[in-house]
Amino acid sequence: MIELYLCELPKERNQIVLEKLLPHMSYEKQERIKKIVKINDAYRTLLGELLVRFALYKRYGSVPEQLEFDKNFYGKPFLCQYPFFHYNVSHSGDWVACVVHNKRIGVDIEKILPFDWQMAKGFFTRGEYWDLLNTKKERNTFFYDIWTLKESYVKAQGRGLSIPLNSFSVRKHTSDRITLTDMKTGKVITDFTCKQYKLNNQYRLSVCVNHDNKNHFAKLPFLVTFHKICNDLKISLAQIKSQ
Repeated sequence: MIELYLCELPKERNQIVLEKLLPHMSYEKQERIKKIVKINDAYRTLLGELLVRFALYKRYGSVPEQLEFDKNFYGKPFLCQYPFFHYNVSHSGDWVACVVHNKRIGVDIEKILPFDWQMAKGFFTRGEYWDLLNTKKERNTFFYDIWTLKESYVKAQGRGLSIPLNSFSVRKHTSDRITLTDMKTGKVITDFTCKQYKLNNQYRLSVCVNHDNKNHFAKLPFLVTFHKICNDLKISLAQIKSQ
């Protein structure tokens, strides 16, 4: 089963709590968070690794204190100790998403905001751009339907920007019936399957997996709170706040 975890940033965000949580992160993530200026961005980055650790805990019942993260040639991270634990993280606005499976997988979450038409024209295929111009849906929502599906596919591939977003097209029929087509060959891409989730009217969330079918997708994301993650990972927030 494909596991999809969603966590909303805690309402209270402060530098003291953030610094006390840093020792529970990998060294690479600690150094990255220290360089982030905006506290909301720092919390999103921190929560991304916490969700990975939480997913490990839910799957295996325990989490090593020291996790060995590495990246493939294109920059996609993976865990050295868990070769069959494929994961991907995405964040936007107040939400962080983490998807886990035993095969290559990608996730993208985006807050629905006004989009740049030039960006759409540059990254969408002609057909997608035409559909965007003529959609009967709200255009911002339609844009993020397509954008998150494209991003989740590219992230599942694990080859980053080496795959141009306009090298394949996306056609959403329903939330779990989505067609991907290779623009060069004109053939439907059959080795990746996508599903889209509606978090609320402000966000779009898409997941894509390699060599699997739609029956293995969770019907709904697993919503977990920041405090639940810390509690299960035995990180005492009460102790942190009192220091």
